[in-house]
Amino acid sequence: PCQFVVCDNARAGFNGEHSMMDGTPTLRLVQHVIDNAPLPEKSTHVRNCTFEPLHFRTPPALVAAVKAAESLFVEGTEKQHVAVLNYSAYGKEAIKRLGCSPDAYIQLALQLAYTRLYGGARPTYESSMTRRFLHGRTETCRSVTRDSVAWCRAMLSPSSDNEERVRLFQTALATHTRLVREAVEGQGVDRHLLGLRMVLHPGEAKPEIFEDPAYAYSSHWYLSTSQVSSENFTSYGWSEVTPKGYGIAYNIRKECLVIHIACMRNEHALNSDHMAQYFETALNDVRDMLLKP
Repeated sequence: PCQFVVCDNARAGFNGEHSMMDGTPTLRLVQHVIDNAPLPEKSTHVRNCTFEPLHFRTPPALVAAVKAAESLFVEGTEKQHVAVLNYSAYGKEAIKRLGCSPDAYIQLALQLAYTRLYGGARPTYESSMTRRFLHGRTETCRSVTRDSVAWCRAMLSPSSDNEERVRLFQTALATHTRLVREAVEGQGVDRHLLGLRMVLHPGEAKPEIFEDPAYAYSSHWYLSTSQVSSENFTSYGWSEVTPKGYGIAYNIRKECLVIHIACMRNEHALNSDHMAQYFETALNDVRDMLLKP
């Protein structure tokens, strides 16, 4: 499922099918290609080559299948609304100088942007790798916490002073960092609950937790997020996982941030451009909050 797409202007891209691979090994694969496949030097020597055309006899059924796949692809991409926020005010180095985890910092800024745009927080998925375990893939870090909600409310409240906002932000930052660490160490909840669901026999009654509306809602990812950071990527991303949500991929570069935002054009009136604008404002506000005397 790995496709390298190389254009005649020397730009290249990568397309991967997610069911059997994750961001970290994909990044290492791409970086390996970049590091070990340098462009050849220009040569004035021209070799005389002869070519023979390859004639393919494609069965009609295969031709029909390809056309059907093309139609589905066009239909799917036309429904997507994508925006890329190239944020150049600061990047990873500045965030670290502020004493913050870059990942937690971005996640909290995203929560602030979404809360301002939609009036409250909704279930948010952040992937965390579990590759320290044999055959480990990912675990979920749930970015919405009581602490993140308390900080967002303080940012929206005119009665909250900057000192209180900074204190709540630092608390939320620490909580998020702890949850990421627990997820990486296999101490998350989502993959364990998935395992329990998968061991149920056909026709066996589900435990009450899996029938609880709160459980269903908490796994309905309005924000599906992840980080794959590289100085060599201009952008990368994926689509939303629910018609009511966004797919948000972020690249934390040394001096800038690249945020890829995707949603579906539908009756829910989502808009990636609006989300990008609110995200940019949130990033500005968090920096100003931390730098304010």
